[in-house]
Amino acid sequence: IPGDDPVVYSGAFPARTGRFSVTLTVLAERRSVNVVVPRTNPTNAPLVLAFHGTNGDGNVMLDESGAAALADQQNVIVVAPTSRWLPTGDFDHDGAETYWETAPNWDVDRNQDVVLVRAIIQEARRVYRIDPTRVYAIGHSNGGFFSLFVSQLLRDRVAAFSENAGGLVRCTRRAACGFQGTGTTCAALQGQRGWCNCTGPELPVALATSGRRPPGQLVHGTADPLVSVYYTCALESRMRELGYTWQTLLASGEGHVVSTSYAQTAWTFLAPLRLQ
Repeated sequence: IPGDDPVVYSGAFPARTGRFSVTLTVLAERRSVNVVVPRTNPTNAPLVLAFHGTNGDGNVMLDESGAAALADQQNVIVVAPTSRWLPTGDFDHDGAETYWETAPNWDVDRNQDVVLVRAIIQEARRVYRIDPTRVYAIGHSNGGFFSLFVSQLLRDRVAAFSENAGGLVRCTRRAACGFQGTGTTCAALQGQRGWCNCTGPELPVALATSGRRPPGQLVHGTADPLVSVYYTCALESRMRELGYTWQTLLASGEGHVVSTSYAQTAWTFLAPLRLQ
C-alpha cells in the first residue's frame, strides 16, 4: 500500500456528499477540481480520476462520459480536474489551447498537472479515506493521453487506466497520421489503405519496461478523424510486446466521440484491478 505523498498543496475537499467544485493550489497556481462523492459516503472507496479533452473542462467530462453517474451507481469517488491554458503547443497541439501538459515534461515534481493529480489523490485519502490501492485514471482524447501519462509516471499510486481516443504516438506529431478504417481489431485494420508506420520516440510517455506495468483499457472509434485509431493500436502493440495486461475495444466506423457509457465501460475493466 503506498504511503502518504509529501506533495505540497493548499485547499481542501469538503467532508460531504454530492457534486461540487473546489480549488486546490499547486506550484503557486489555483486549479479547479470537480468532485462527486456518492450519497452513501463510503469509506475505503475507489477513486476514479477523469480527464477531459482539449478545450474541455472537468464538468464536461463528468457529464459526457457518464462519470458523474458512476459515483452513485458503483459507490466510487470521482474527481475531474480542469486543465490549464498553455501558451505553446506540443506533440498533440499546434499552438495555445487548454490541455494537459505531457511530453517533454516528465518531472513529477515540476509538471503542474502531475503535481495536481498527486494532490488530489492525497487529499482524497485524507478526507474520504479512499482505498489507496484502487486509484484509477480515465480520459478522453488529450485526457486519454494524460491518463496513460499519469499511470506511467505515478505507477506506484495509479492501479490502472482507461483511455478513449488517445493512444501512443510514435510519429513526430499526433496530426502526422490520419488513418481511418473499419473493423473491430487492430489486426483487421493493419492491412487497410493509409495505415501508418511511425517508429519514433513514444509520446506522451515511454512505457515502463521493468517494474510495475499498469494495466490499461484502450477504447477508440476506427473512423476518428482527429486522433487516429492507429495510435491506440500502437499502444496495444507496445503493451503486448512488454507483457502488460490490456483490453482493446474498437468501435467500427465511430468518430472522435466519448460515449455516455464510457465511464461504466472503463469501470467494468478497472474494478477488479489493484495495486500489488
